[in-house]
Amino acid sequence: MAAQGKSLPYDEWPADIREGFCKAFQSKEGSHLARLRQMMGRWLLKAEQDGMPPELVTPHLMARRSEGLNPASRSVMKQSLFEVFGVPMTFVPVEKQTQLNDRERLGGTIKRNLHRFPEDWRHRVAPMLHICPDRLADGAVVDLRAPSSIESMVLLGAQYFDFCLSEDLPADLARVPFRAWVAHRRELFVTGDFSIHTMVLEAGRLLALGRDVFPERDWSWLESFRDKMKKSARHHPTRANQRFVAIEELRIAAQQGMEVARKSHEKAAGYRAKLQAHTLARTMLSILILINSPIRISSLTGLDLERHLDPGLSRLYLAPFETKDRNRDERVIPADVRAALTTYIELHRPLVAPTDETRLFVGWGGAPCTAGHMSEKIGDLTEALFGSRVTAHMIRNVIAAFIVSESPAEKGLASEILNHRGSASTETYSANASRIVASRQLGAAADAQNERLGLVKPSVQQKRKCIRGSASRRSGR
Repeated sequence: MAAQGKSLPYDEWPADIREGFCKAFQSKEGSHLARLRQMMGRWLLKAEQDGMPPELVTPHLMARRSEGLNPASRSVMKQSLFEVFGVPMTFVPVEKQTQLNDRERLGGTIKRNLHRFPEDWRHRVAPMLHICPDRLADGAVVDLRAPSSIESMVLLGAQYFDFCLSEDLPADLARVPFRAWVAHRRELFVTGDFSIHTMVLEAGRLLALGRDVFPERDWSWLESFRDKMKKSARHHPTRANQRFVAIEELRIAAQQGMEVARKSHEKAAGYRAKLQAHTLARTMLSILILINSPIRISSLTGLDLERHLDPGLSRLYLAPFETKDRNRDERVIPADVRAALTTYIELHRPLVAPTDETRLFVGWGGAPCTAGHMSEKIGDLTEALFGSRVTAHMIRNVIAAFIVSESPAEKGLASEILNHRGSASTETYSANASRIVASRQLGAAADAQNERLGLVKPSVQQKRKCIRGSASRRSGR
């Protein structure tokens, strides 16, 4: 037999082994069948190199011939050997007690919940979930998946089928009942008892369950739904992000970062070091602006010194065509953000901005900064600072959570300050407040928190100096 690569080609297998393999896995197809062939081919190749019959299987041979494989591939090799050869007791390796406990717990979960599955599903899935005491004849799903994953799939499947029965829907994983299930989950999402990230996990588990039990069905519709939910989840903070990244932490980090960027610029000996200081200052300033005025990232990177900011840097304006609700927007810029704006405009921005460029944020080479680049920089920085990647859209959600937590009676401010187009986008908030008032209240709440933390506010003289400097710069321009 000629060997090619690390696995013996299928057409070079012994005829009796090839026949036994086809008989054992006639219902398999696609990538799973390819993996089974690859692992059996590896075993046959290793057996030929060792000069031993492939039917001889021992724990030592198994350990040596599966060396370098990941756990999933070793499980596939074990499955192929058991189905084709029948594995003797000596094949079973010594397992840790914790793994045995996992299997015992899984067995209890299956026993308690499998009866909740409809008959056709139960008939198909029961053999796949069989747990062999000697681990020699485990079901296909038990053999290939971790006990914790199977336990989650079984519990979720039982819950899903219970829902179908309670709503007089067909007890099947199909489009119509699943659509009703999603609507039910969205109601929990609105009340705060459910997250979009959990919906992604559940869709993935149901998809895995469906593919394992009925591989002949077309599951592309469920796969498409899961992928769409994944895309939506990228724009929502996880509960961990919401718990660990608070608005005060972001503001304080941004203020400190602006000071670090200023000192770095002053100490920099060359252009490259000053460019790094500019990038840090630009990212920190963008976070400060988003905290005070949580506009969309495209509006942030499109800010123009002449169209969107007044000469004193005390107001931020957006035209109706630049907002999602098609209303003119005006935001108050507090003192700390004005000071940061002035520092960036006078110290950092001239390093990269051409003389005729009016965009606030400019990148390397003088080109306006794009929304994608800015969002990436914010994510990289917050991940480095907090261990959680917070995007510009997440900051908007953190702002909404901050408003509601600080003043539940004024939760309508969240809709106003986020410029949502209609109630469908903000089902958990009621829109009934002025944007300027909302911006002032948010700034006041953050300033109060800064005072409690002992942060020093800019003096009146510093404020006047910032405004005078900005006004003189504009008149010179």
